[in-house]
Amino acid sequence: MKYWTVSSLFFITVFTNLLFAQQVSDTKFGKGMINFIAKDSSFSVKFAPRFQTRYESQWDYDEDSYAPAEYNFQIRRARLKFDGFAFSPKLSYNVELGLSNRDISGASIFNRNTPRYILDAVIQWEFYQGFELWAGQTKLPGNIERVVSSANLQLIDRSLLNSR
Repeated sequence: MKYWTVSSLFFITVFTNLLFAQQVSDTKFGKGMINFIAKDSSFSVKFAPRFQTRYESQWDYDEDSYAPAEYNFQIRRARLKFDGFAFSPKLSYNVELGLSNRDISGASIFNRNTPRYILDAVIQWEFYQGFELWAGQTKLPGNIERVVSSANLQLIDRSLLNSR
């Protein structure tokens, strides 16, 4: 019994090197901080972090002199975005996380005072040419200003009529 155990262990350790493991996939880099596409196009991941800062200062003038300056510095938006596809380019995903105080504010008793870290989490399946089925949480295309990402804005603020 002991002989078979020792010989089996020896056989496994010696001949393990002869087994062929999975091939390492070739990476392809592009837009985003990290963009990885498997060599056989079975999946892809794109990671793109971004943040926007804002500095405000105000000096009040009292007819003959200035009052002490008031200033404020904040991180307006801090986002982590992941997107890509799994198994085939027809099954894609998109996840966007908000990390700044303005992104995660809005807790209420209706959601047990939990912060809103997840801004977008959606899976898209293109089952026929030009037709997609979406599942998850994302922006609704109500008007063009809400659908445009804050990364594409020229200034950091939206109009007062449409800000949240």
